[in-house]
Amino acid sequence: MGTIEAAASTPASPAGVWALLADASKWSQWGAWSKVEIEGGGDQGPGAVRVLDRAPYHLRERVTTWVPGERMGYELIDGMRVTGYKSEVTLEPSADGGTLVRWRSTYDRAGPVTALVLRLAVRDACKRVAKAAAAG
Repeated sequence: MGTIEAAASTPASPAGVWALLADASKWSQWGAWSKVEIEGGGDQGPGAVRVLDRAPYHLRERVTTWVPGERMGYELIDGMRVTGYKSEVTLEPSADGGTLVRWRSTYDRAGPVTALVLRLAVRDACKRVAKAAAAG
């Protein structure tokens, strides 16, 4: 089993960070994805399937956990050569009014190149959402 962990601090409140995470249609504004949408255009909570595009990847992931302002989890359905991939993003208020963003992913099996891509992507996403939240 592989584990990927990333953390980033931002002066933005948990509500400010959550606003960016909760609206998948805007992920391409702060993230590395060229397009993100909810399959079927429905709700973004538990059970929703997000479709993320960035050449050469076309991923589908299912939302598994949704606690507004605190935590979001998802599992990869398809689009990469990895099995059992799951992630959880948690938002922890800091004493100064900001937020510590933690992104933790696990997977059962992935080749070395896929594992590297996943590690870089998780770290990048964590930094990007913290930076975008700080910019307001």
